[in-house]
Amino acid sequence: MSQQVLWEVVKGNNAFLVKRNGLTLSTDPFNNTGVQTYSSTGFITNNAIGVVPTQAKVNQINNVNLVTRKSTKFQQADRKTKNTQSVYASTLSVKHGIHTASRVIRKRFGTRRLGLQKAALRKLVNLNRANAVRRRNEIAATKAQKK
Repeated sequence: MSQQVLWEVVKGNNAFLVKRNGLTLSTDPFNNTGVQTYSSTGFITNNAIGVVPTQAKVNQINNVNLVTRKSTKFQQADRKTKNTQSVYASTLSVKHGIHTASRVIRKRFGTRRLGLQKAALRKLVNLNRANAVRRRNEIAATKAQKK
């Protein structure tokens, strides 16, 4: 089924849709902008990638997971085994920090969909900044407890 037909079917009613105060937002893990639009809805597109935060420890570098779509090989294998409840997404844990994650995002999008690539990189940077502030606050709290 084409992406346009899927969008027309799900744009008014889907599991990720949130309507509050006149705004239409999305909680889709592949949507990096949070806005319910055709271009940013990730569960419809084939090359979607989502940036989601993790619960990192105090001195841990890794603070993001990249959620990517599984290839059609996995989907075809699930159809053969009649596994209808599988989600066609896999989580990639970034072990070497923000630079590795940004490289993966750039390779995943390539030269296509530069707007979505910029949105994913922007979300990655914002999550990294928020995690740095959280780490500094936790380290300061542990130092204050030791005194």
